[in-house]
Amino acid sequence: MKQELSILSIICAETLLAALRFTALWAIFYLLHRPKTKVRLFLAVIIMILQYPLCRILFLSSGGIFAVRVACDTLLFFTLGFIYEDKNGDLIRPVISALYFNIMLQLINYIMGCYMFAFSGAIPSNLSFWSYFWKTIEGTVLALWAIFYYRVARNMTAKSPLSFSLLTVLTPLAGLLIISASTRATRDLMEHGVNVFLYGGLFGTLIIILNMFVFYLYTKLSVAHEALIFAGELAHTPPVWTVEQGLSATFIEKYEITPREKEVIETMMHGKTDKEISIKLNLAVNTVQVHLKRIYRKTGAAGRFALSSLIRGGINNPM
Repeated sequence: MKQELSILSIICAETLLAALRFTALWAIFYLLHRPKTKVRLFLAVIIMILQYPLCRILFLSSGGIFAVRVACDTLLFFTLGFIYEDKNGDLIRPVISALYFNIMLQLINYIMGCYMFAFSGAIPSNLSFWSYFWKTIEGTVLALWAIFYYRVARNMTAKSPLSFSLLTVLTPLAGLLIISASTRATRDLMEHGVNVFLYGGLFGTLIIILNMFVFYLYTKLSVAHEALIFAGELAHTPPVWTVEQGLSATFIEKYEITPREKEVIETMMHGKTDKEISIKLNLAVNTVQVHLKRIYRKTGAAGRFALSSLIRGGINNPM
């Protein structure tokens, strides 16, 4: 299990792990919570680049003390959370994302530790082949989870962050506490068998899968709930769209439609195709499609027909 690697192999492995960590951080802290200024973006990118190597150096220099790595991760993630702010200027969701990311990182790391015990009966040295093998799996899983989190959370429309935070944070945290309590590495466990670590790894994997499923379901339900509320509000508001006046201010404010997106929607409502919209607005067809995808995401519409139905549904409502 030792199989120490050469300096070149270690550099390549550490670069790969740093790239996986950067991918995970980028998916959440840039794509999901885009910074408002270039200064914030610069600071965020620097932290995202340095996060893994800095924590790794501190961890190794401390002699492999787990608490040092956790403290470093927590500090840097929360710094990222405070650098970012959501589209309404609120820091709550970026900070929740930082907390959630940190807990999932620790949970995935602990799960990998359980699998290492289960399959090898020992923890490999920090610079061995098997150590980097497990860390690569860990980094890949974290990156895939982060991409999932971004793709689902970008549709979140619920205004209250309380249920969001309780759902996303407490479930994996509870799973981490249960696993760490039930698979405490002692000599007795190692002498009498390591199945308890395999069960801990499988239990942790199940926790992550269930958490992702519930989070996905919750997001879908919250979007549907917001749509129903807005549909009720439309019954007491002016038409969403008219040929003479275009989109209403209520619709634009509700879904935070940009001026360019407003032009795309109003042109689409006249029955224009993507190509015809691109000609009229002097845009590339791909650009028009990107704008439409963003509009679909903001409104929760599944496509052009659903968006048109949503808008036309408000035209026939009484003022």
